[in-house]
Amino acid sequence: MLKLSPLRMDHPMTTNDPHQPRARTPRTAADRDDRQRENKSLDLVQRMIMSALVGVVFGSLAAVLALYLAIRGDEDLPHASVVGLWIMTGLFGLATAAAVLLLNRRRPFSPWVLLGLLPMAVSGYWILT
Repeated sequence: MLKLSPLRMDHPMTTNDPHQPRARTPRTAADRDDRQRENKSLDLVQRMIMSALVGVVFGSLAAVLALYLAIRGDEDLPHASVVGLWIMTGLFGLATAAAVLLLNRRRPFSPWVLLGLLPMAVSGYWILT
């Protein structure tokens, strides 16, 4: 059976007043460094997961739209609509790349944002011919 020891009222962590804050034990510099390192690691993992989700969800939207326009666009839609949706593909790609950069605390006006135009560039040959 579990035995509980009685509360010692002379201990600094024990108080009868529920409104008085408890005394905290002092932390060493190593404890603070470990805690900061853990917080940075967690923040990095969260940013990477969110970047992957945004990249996959919105990047696949741009890629699938470009693929549809390249394969069946002219059969199902007038050419002006195909070109308009093709431009929207580029905008979706640019917005996706900028969102990934912002999630990773980078400037959205970087050369990396041009990767968002990749679906538009690849499908351009079939759409414009």
